[in-house]
Amino acid sequence: MKKQIEEQVNPYWKDLDLCLIKTVVKPVSLKFAKKIIEEYEYLGCIAAVNFHQYGIFFGDVCGGVVIFGQEYAENQGVWDKYGYTGKIILLNRGVCLHWTPKNTNSHLISESVKLLPTKYGIVTATVDPDAGEIGTIYQACNWYYVGALRKGKTRENYIINGKKYGSRSVRQHWGTTKKGELETIIKNEGGTLERVTVHSKHRYFYFRGDKRTKRKNIKIIKINFKPYPKRKS
Repeated sequence: MKKQIEEQVNPYWKDLDLCLIKTVVKPVSLKFAKKIIEEYEYLGCIAAVNFHQYGIFFGDVCGGVVIFGQEYAENQGVWDKYGYTGKIILLNRGVCLHWTPKNTNSHLISESVKLLPTKYGIVTATVDPDAGEIGTIYQACNWYYVGALRKGKTRENYIINGKKYGSRSVRQHWGTTKKGELETIIKNEGGTLERVTVHSKHRYFYFRGDKRTKRKNIKIIKINFKPYPKRKS
């Protein structure tokens, strides 16, 4: 919202052709995507491990980016029983600018998924019910919803200077999650730190590849499929 207000002074998008059909979705550098995420996305930071980034362009102007990276629990063997290890990738960040037209988000995600390397047969994304997220964008893209695979599990997050971080992002930025060490670092920076307990995030899945491959990967986890959650009125 702050960025939107600031940019009203110089509405550079006013003369752009905002027709989605004419947009181009293409790879961008992590540095480029990071800048946009930090300026426009509500978390304001990128994830710890990132592999592929894509942007949607209205002419020469970027209207949003998505970042795909390592699925959080892959190195813990969580996906071995599904046969997904080495084939799964996480959509960990994404944002479209305030001036982009309706459906830009879903168009960017759908076109970006097509550009991922073929080895990734499974794309996943998480939403945070504690933050009121239900995954409307993934529903619009026809992804499968499974809810929380690790029911009853909780984890610790950190609110630093008003922004929420997971443990991996905290270690990436500040080098530690140890209570005393982290508190000292943040205090010396003149910042604020709050530790909060949050519930397991909910998941959506999208499956790629030929029909046989998709059927195989879907069958393995199909028992977990659930109806889309709806926002409470």
